[in-house]
Amino acid sequence: MRIGVQKSKWPLPGTNTPRPAAEWDARILGADEFGTWLFSREGEVHRKADGTSVILPSDGVQLLPRNGWWAAWWWRNDRWIGVDICTPPTLSVSGWSYTDLELDLARFADGTVLLVDEEEFERTVAECMVPQAVITAARAAPSDLQARLATATEPVIPAGWEWLERA
Repeated sequence: MRIGVQKSKWPLPGTNTPRPAAEWDARILGADEFGTWLFSREGEVHRKADGTSVILPSDGVQLLPRNGWWAAWWWRNDRWIGVDICTPPTLSVSGWSYTDLELDLARFADGTVLLVDEEEFERTVAECMVPQAVITAARAAPSDLQARLATATEPVIPAGWEWLERA
C-alpha cells in the first residue's frame, strides 16, 4: 500500500499555514517500536513546491518516529543516514506530514556524524518568527540524535538497515 508524504517549511510572518516544500508517495513497509517505515525506490520522483522534481538516486527507507522532532532516511547507495529536524510527523487522512526546521544530521558509512544547515535554521528563526518552544525543541533534538547516530549498536540504526534490506 502507498501513502502520501508532505514536507513543508515554517510559515512566513503573518500566515499560519506551513509553506509546501516537497511531496511524494511511498510504500508502507510497516511499523515497530520506533515508528512507521516507508520505502521509496531509486528513480522515483519527489515533487518540489516550485514545480521541479527530484529523482531519487538510491533506494531509501524513511522512519517517521512515534515520538520526536525528526524524520530519518536510510539510503542504500553509499549507506548513509539523513535526518531532518522537524515538527513531529503526523498522520491524517491525506497521509503523513511534517514541517522541516532546516537543521539536518547525516551519518556516513564511516560513522562520521555531522550537524548541518545551522545557518538556515537561524535564518528561519529570525525571518519567520518561530515560537520559542519550537526553537527549544529543534535545538534539543540534534544533541540526543547525534549521540544515537554515532553508536552503530543503537537499536534504531540496524533496524533501518534491516527494513531497507526487506523492502
